[in-house]
Parts: sequence; C-alpha cells; structure tokens
Amino acid sequence: MDEKLVEFVEDFHSEVLARADANDTEKEEAFTETMCDHLVQFGEIDDYQLCSWLNKNIGARIDAYQPDDDMETVSLVVNVWKSWNGAELADWKVSNRDIDAAVKRATTFASRALIGKLPGDRIDSAHPAYDLAILLRDLKEGLTKLRIIVVTDGIAPQREGTTLDVCGIDTVVVVWDMNRVFNRRRSGEREGIIIDFADYGGAVPCVSSKSENGFYTTYLAFVSGAMLADLYEHHKTRLLEMNVRVFLSQRVSVNKGIRDTIRNEPGMFGAYNNGITVYAESLETTFLDDGSLALSIVDDFQIVNGGQTTASLYHTRKAYKSNLDDVFVQMKIMVIHESAKPEDMNESTRLSDLLVPKIGKFSNSQNRVQMSDLRANDPPHPVLHNLSLKLPAPDPTGGTRESYWFYEKARGSWDERRRLDAKTTAQRKLFDAKYPRQQRFEKGIFSKVWYAHHEKPHIVSLGPQKCFAAFNSNLLAEEVKISADTPDYWAGYFKRTVGLLIVWGRLEKEVKRRIREQIYQSFAQNLVGYTLALLSNTTNQKLDLEAIWNAQDVPDELLHYLLELCDLVHKHIVDTPSGVTHVPEWCKQEDCWKTLLEHPKLPVPSTLDELFSSEKKGAKPKRSDEDAAVEFCVSKGEDAWKALSKFLKERDLMGGKQRSQAFNMGRAIGNNKIPSTKLAIPCRKIWENAELMYNWEV
Repeated sequence: MDEKLVEFVEDFHSEVLARADANDTEKEEAFTETMCDHLVQFGEIDDYQLCSWLNKNIGARIDAYQPDDDMETVSLVVNVWKSWNGAELADWKVSNRDIDAAVKRATTFASRALIGKLPGDRIDSAHPAYDLAILLRDLKEGLTKLRIIVVTDGIAPQREGTTLDVCGIDTVVVVWDMNRVFNRRRSGEREGIIIDFADYGGAVPCVSSKSENGFYTTYLAFVSGAMLADLYEHHKTRLLEMNVRVFLSQRVSVNKGIRDTIRNEPGMFGAYNNGITVYAESLETTFLDDGSLALSIVDDFQIVNGGQTTASLYHTRKAYKSNLDDVFVQMKIMVIHESAKPEDMNESTRLSDLLVPKIGKFSNSQNRVQMSDLRANDPPHPVLHNLSLKLPAPDPTGGTRESYWFYEKARGSWDERRRLDAKTTAQRKLFDAKYPRQQRFEKGIFSKVWYAHHEKPHIVSLGPQKCFAAFNSNLLAEEVKISADTPDYWAGYFKRTVGLLIVWGRLEKEVKRRIREQIYQSFAQNLVGYTLALLSNTTNQKLDLEAIWNAQDVPDELLHYLLELCDLVHKHIVDTPSGVTHVPEWCKQEDCWKTLLEHPKLPVPSTLDELFSSEKKGAKPKRSDEDAAVEFCVSKGEDAWKALSKFLKERDLMGGKQRSQAFNMGRAIGNNKIPSTKLAIPCRKIWENAELMYNWEV
C-alpha cells in the first residue's frame, strides 16, 4: 500500500469536504470544482465554468466546460464520483466500464447539443448547462476538436489515449484519477508535450553544438511553416510555458507584419523573421539517408520565444487559406543537461530553473514570451510567501488564536510544507489550525482580486493563468518599483491583499448560492470580478482593506451593498450584444466593462462611510510608541545592529539608507548614547521587517 497516496487522497477529500461546507454545496460539485482547480494549475485547461447537469432519461451528463481562446476547441468535464474516503486503497478502483460510461454521457450531451436537440425543453434556461448547449450549437461549424476530461476520486486503470468522432468532430478523451493528480502534485511539474516529427512530415535536418561548460546543447534547424501551424493546431497554447501568453490577434502590428509576409512574400519569411527558440527536456536524433543529423523526437517541447510567429502561421493559414509550403522558420532547440549542474548549486534547484528564464528573457524577438512571468522566485513572491508564514491574522473572536494566510508562491507548497512539518495526526491538526485550507491562496486568485480592485474585470475574466501573467508583469511590477525605498511596504500590501481575498470569498459564496437557487444564471468568476470592480469605481478605490484584515470578515452592510451591485452586473453581462451569445466571452471584452459604467451609479449607503474613508498617512507616533521604539533598539545591543547592517549589505536587501540607519544605531549604542526617536522608529521597522521578510535572526 502506498501510504503517501493514501495520505494524499485523505487530504484531498478533506479539502473537498471543507469546500462543500464553506460554500454550502454538494460534495460531488465541490469535488468537480477542486479537480478543475488542479487542472488549471497543471495547465490542462485555462479556466472552467461549472455546470453540473444530469439527465438519466437520455443518458447525458456534464459537470464543467471551457472553450479555448479562438473558440475552436471545447473541453467538457464529466466526473466519476465515488466518495472513497475511508475505504481501503484496494477498494478505490474505478473500472474502464465506469470511465466509458462517463465518456458516453458526455458525448451524448455534446452530440445532441451540436445537432440542436439540446437545450430544447431538457434544460432550464437559467441553468449553466443551457449556455453550454447553445455554445456548442453555435460553434458547430468552426469546432475542430472536443476534449472530454473524465475526473474521478478513484484509481483508474492505465489506458491508451483514445480519439472519438462526435458529429464529425475529433474528440479526445483524457482521464484524471487520484493517482495521476498525486503524481503531478508530488513532482510539482506539468506534463510536457512530446513531439514526434514523424507525425509532422518526418525527421528535421539539424546541426548541433554542445557548450564548453557542458550545461546545454543547441540544435539548429529550419522547419516548415506548415509544420509549425500543425503543431499549434494540435497543441495550441500548451506549446507556451504555463500557457502564460495568448495569441495577441493580428491587429497587433508585429502579427500583422507576419501575416502580410506570409501572404505576399512567403519565400522571404525566413529572412525577415527571427525564428523560434524552444526549450526541451531531452530529444532523440536520427541520421538521414545522406548521413546528416536530424531531429526525431522532442520531449517537453516548449516555445520560450516566437509564440506569436507560431500562432500567426496557424491563424493566417486558417483565415486566408494561405499556402505555407514556401515558408520556412529558423528553430533553435536548447537541451539543458541537469547532470552538469555545479556542485555548489542547491540540491532542490534544477539547472533549467536558472537558465530557461534567461533564455526567454534575452532572446531577441518580437512580443517575446517572458517565461519569468510565472517564476515563483522573482520579487516580491518570496517576500510575500515569508510574510504569509510569519504575519498572524487577527483573531476575529478577540481571542489569542493565531492563524496565517498561506501564500502558495509555488504550486503545491502548502501540501509539501504540511507533509514535512506534520508527520502525525496531532501535528496535522495543529498545522491545519495554524494554516487553514480556506486561508491558503495561490497566484491566480492573488492576481484576480487585485485586477478587480484596479477596475479591470475583463482581465479577471481571462482566467487565472492569463490574469496572473498580466498581473506579474504590470500591476505587481509597479508595486515592486513603489516599494524600493520603503522596506516595510510589503507587510501592508500583504494585509490589503488578504482584505481583498476576504471580500472576494464572501461575495463568491453568496453568488454561488444565488446560482444554485437559479437567481443568477451562472458565471461566478465574472460576476464577482465585475462586482468588485464596480465597487472600486463607485468608491474611487477607497475601501479600507486593512480594516477588513483586522476584522477578518466583511460587514453585513457591505455584503448587502455588494449583492445589490451584483444584481446590476448580472443583468448587464447576460444582456449580451448582437452577435455574442456566450457570456464568459463577452466578459473578456473591455467593452463589457465600459458599457457597464454607462449605467447610473448605485449610491453608497451612509452606514458604510467609515469603510471608505481616506487612508491617514504621516500621522505622528504617540509618545508611548516613541519610547517603546527607543527601548526596543537599545535592548538589541551594538553588535546585533552592526550584524544586521552587514547582513542587509551582503545580500543587497532594503536600501542603502536603511543599512546605514542600522549601522548608526549600533554605533550610537556602542558610544553609550540614547538613540533619538527619529532614528529609533525606522530602525525598529527595519529590524522587524528583516525578521519577517528575510528570516533575519541574531
């Protein structure tokens, strides 16, 4: 028996039960939602819409769905929920018959929707499955692929990938069971794409060169535009690291130029275009009849530079029926050799973790993919993660119970820390009390709450991966600049973030309740994002987020006002303009937000005035605070302050001013002087922030 797998499944079910309890939903629906969250993190889907619907009379079922960006592929999620919690591992088996039955129910839904037999009178117009049925019907002529994703809380037998024909559309079946999720969470890695060039016209001639330090080998080749277009057609944005970028549309000048070259001067494409750069885990080569080296199979094919070139080839061929036979693109593939990792590197760090972001950053191309967009170790993510471990949330009961909001800067870090720190049942209970499941948050929701607060709900509606890609390189990058000369900046930012998370969570719970009661059609993410954006717009972003942090709750009056705003938002987003039938796609357009702002504003109740007051800045500390700061600094002693200054300088932390203040504090104490309050107050903050953010200790 795999004890770690058993522990994982028990923890997984605990998470499902906690979510069902928190949102007052059925366990089965909570399971689907939990699994879909995992699939988003793994890059299997970009986002999802819940739509649990079952009709036994016609043998049809669907639990969630998501169309891709260009509306050519739709992923359909159907669950096999067995509620194995408490059973022995040997009893967790899910048979191929169970999987096939689930696939049959999903294909029945899809086929009937595609030919217009659904929704009919089978689905209530307020049910989210109604929108899916309409979407499939309207997209039928443009659909190139369906993906049926079967999710189960059991252990399914290993099976080969299968492709079905549903109304003339290629339909791929994907199965995610507990074992597969466990293995993915344990490895912390996504499943790479394996490209066999035999499937795309044959092995590709190349030349290779290994670096002198042995870190990597470079393979240079020319590939046909048709081959790249085929690759994009089959794998879409999974070719791009973590799906962080989407096709920017041919209205963008560089893509328009690529399009025009393909159409008017295909033979010059290789001369005008910088080509693509690819990272691969490993690859296989072969020799052609003439003895030349050729690329055969590439494991984990990831375009780190040139994603727009690849997408433009595909879209130009599709839109203009362009012949790509004369288009050739330079391709550089980098294979990094982990065995060559220097001995002084941290054991847990891979050589590729260091080199791949730099490859993406320094490659010279148009609209390049910044792979560092999702790097967990880029500022300020480590600082915020450390804060999440050391900054206790106020006890809303007024007691002394300490709990923390755990920031998962890297996927699965909460689970990993729990496994390392909590070996026994008693330890796990203590850990769960200190870092509750409902108080952990990851980069997707982190970005969504801030983009909603900054009045960009159309970006929130893109889904967590794309939203975070924009957030990390825009809003968060600006915060990093602001914080440069303010060492205690991130503690306040973290509190405000949690304040937004609390508001989002409370509102989302009420929105989902209204969806279950069919007051709202669906679209929880869109409704919450647009409602919080409307709140910010109405109140000039003056919500006192630190007051929410201090209370660890949302006042009933504020929640009531938010729901009134949400009523307006729901009415607006479901009233789609002519030619648009799918509400989530409408919500991704900035026009959806702009037209919402044309409606009359809903006045803020006077009872909420205190929550929207301007922040008080520069208030003079009370005398007791000044005395306490002096006493605190003196108590640390001369050597500790000088050691702190050295610690900050060696690691280039904080600023030169703060390092000098720490040194001057040590010198003042060493000269038997009582430090001034002007020096003591900032020095105390420097010390506390060094402990909190940089693990400083004497």
